[in-house]
Amino acid sequence: MRILELTKDDLSLPIGMIPIGSIEQHGPHLPLGTDSIIAEAIAQKVAKLEGLLLFPTIYYGCSVEHGDLPHVSLGDVNFLNMMTDILESAVRLNIKGLIIINGHGGNTDLLKVATRRVNFTRSQPKVMLVDLHEIEVFSQYRDLHAGTVETSLLMYLRPELIRQDKIPSSVGFSPFTFTLITSEKGGSNGVVAEKVEPSKELGERVFNEMVNFVVSRVKEFRSVIS
Repeated sequence: MRILELTKDDLSLPIGMIPIGSIEQHGPHLPLGTDSIIAEAIAQKVAKLEGLLLFPTIYYGCSVEHGDLPHVSLGDVNFLNMMTDILESAVRLNIKGLIIINGHGGNTDLLKVATRRVNFTRSQPKVMLVDLHEIEVFSQYRDLHAGTVETSLLMYLRPELIRQDKIPSSVGFSPFTFTLITSEKGGSNGVVAEKVEPSKELGERVFNEMVNFVVSRVKEFRSVIS
């Protein structure tokens, strides 16, 4: 159920789900909304399967790691405070828990702090962070950003948004990208990956892996807050 479509008297589900992504460059071939599109699609599927209260997607993340390459970003402190405010104010919905579906790696550390703030200072709601980049396929393909995995996911979810003629044939990246240097300096035209060799079949497989991964975390969460 979508929270935007309910009245105050319709609020009855004990667990909510918040997808969050980013608006940032994903190389010359993928849309700026790639992270948000993926997180939103996963959250919609899981919310339907598990009967969760679906919050609107938060499209703005913290993307300072892209330097002067195109992005629309909140600063780290503002992002942290925004997320804390959202999580804490959700107590007024009379829900027991919130699950954050994160599609952007640059949000992860700040989201961990926000969840700690809420979980260790309030009895309700409890918050679980589920980072989609935790699944093994990203390290398997050495896809940090806009490489084989993310391009395959978009090929499955929104193929019309991919600039097929601009998929890079050769890319590389510095191991210090996203830790010491930005993607602008440590990637290849905004791509931070070993290669970009996508397929719709891989995208479908990864999408289903993500859905199953999130569903398993939802079941764990239910056992803790019930």
